[in-house]
Amino acid sequence: MKPISKRRLNALKVLALLSQIRWYNILLLLLGQYLAALYVFADKYARIPLLTDAGTHLSIWASALILASGFLINTFYDIEADSINRPRQTSFERLVRKSTSLRVAGILLFSGLLIAFSVSWRALGYYGLYAFLLWLYSHRLRNIPFVGHASAAIIGLMPFFGISVYHDFISIPTLAYGMLLGLALFSRELVKDLLGFKGDIIAGKVNVAAVYGTGKVQLVLVINTVLAWTPAYFTRPLFSDYASYGIVTLLLMLTVSNLIALRSINLHNLRWAHLGYKLVLVIGVLTIPFL
Repeated sequence: MKPISKRRLNALKVLALLSQIRWYNILLLLLGQYLAALYVFADKYARIPLLTDAGTHLSIWASALILASGFLINTFYDIEADSINRPRQTSFERLVRKSTSLRVAGILLFSGLLIAFSVSWRALGYYGLYAFLLWLYSHRLRNIPFVGHASAAIIGLMPFFGISVYHDFISIPTLAYGMLLGLALFSRELVKDLLGFKGDIIAGKVNVAAVYGTGKVQLVLVINTVLAWTPAYFTRPLFSDYASYGIVTLLLMLTVSNLIALRSINLHNLRWAHLGYKLVLVIGVLTIPFL
C-alpha cells in the first residue's frame, strides 16, 4: 500500500479535528444566531447598522468558539463509549492526539472568553458561565439521569439567549420558541442514550435507559411531545402566519420523530428518529426570520 503523504495526513487530521468539534452543529449555531440578530432583535430598518455592529459579531463568535472547545472536551470524556457506538468515526477522529485536542480546546476557550471580554464585562460573565456549564456537563451532570439531558438542552439554548442579553431584548414569543427548541433538544438527548446504550454500559457510563428502563424513557418522550405542543398552542396569536407554519411543521416533525423512537425495535429505526431531531433543529433555525 502506498504511504500517505505528510500533506494529505495533515489534511486528514484537520478534518478529524473538525469532526471532533462537530462543525455542522457550530455552523447551525452561527446561522441561527445571525438570523436571530437580524430578524428578531432588529427591525427591518436597523438590519444594515446591525451588520456593522462589532459587538454582535463578537458575541456570536465567542459562543461558537466556546462551544467548539466544549465539544472537544466532551469527545475526550466519551472516547471509550464512542469507540463502541461509532467505531468508524471514532477511529478517524483518533488521527488527532488527545493532547492536541485538549490544547486546541484550551486555545478555543481562551479565545472565546477574550472575545467576550472585548464586548463587555457582562458578556464575559455570561459566556464564562456558559463555558463552566459546558465543562460541568461533560465532567459531572451528564452522568445524572434526566438532569444531564435537561442540562444539555439548556446549554444548547444559551448562545441564543446570549445574543439577546447583548441586545437587551427578551419577549414571550422568543421564550416560548426557545422552550419548544429546548424540548426538541431534550428528546434528542434521550434518543442518543438509547442509541449509545451498548457503548455506555461497556464503558461504565450512566445511561438513562439502563437505570430506569426503556419504558420510562418512552413515557418521558410521550410527555415531552405533549409539552412541546402546549407553549405553541397558547402563544399562537403572537406569531405571524409564516412563523406558525414553521412551528407546526417543526412540531409535526418532532412528534413523528418521537413516535419513531417509541416504536423502534432496533438501532436502525432509532437512527431515523435521531435524523428527525436534526431536521427539527434545522427547521427551527430556518423559522427564526419569521418570528
